Amino acid sequence: MKFTIENEKIVGDLGFGSLPISPNDTIGYRPYELFVSSLIGCSGTLLGNILKKKRIEHKRIEMDVSSVRNPDYANRIEQLSITAYVQSDQSISEQNALKIADLVVKNCGMIQSVIESIDLTFIVKTSTLNGDVR
Repeated sequence: MKFTIENEKIVGDLGFGSLPISPNDTIGYRPYELFVSSLIGCSGTLLGNILKKKRIEHKRIEMDVSSVRNPDYANRIEQLSITAYVQSDQSISEQNALKIADLVVKNCGMIQSVIESIDLTFIVKTSTLNGDVR
């Protein structure tokens, strides 16, 4: 990976292409957004693979993230809550959803990289295609 820094903008020259990064969200992706995106990218892909292995067919996964940041300590992220809504015709029991969420947390390299410094929760819920959460 190679990065070039000019003024308020960093441009990463990455495998897929160029990635603009900046604290100013009008000229690039904010570092916070990229950080959370890396956690979602890793855990969401892993969740999809686990569901496939468990033969739980799903049409789509939507993930919501909320965070708590500490403005008195470099605005660091202290808490993240990730909720994955699995859209499926099959229902996932609460016990099975907890097991799947635990597998995601234990096997996601990005989550494991920060789990010691951020209070992180990962929840799996099922929803029907019309949006009803189960």
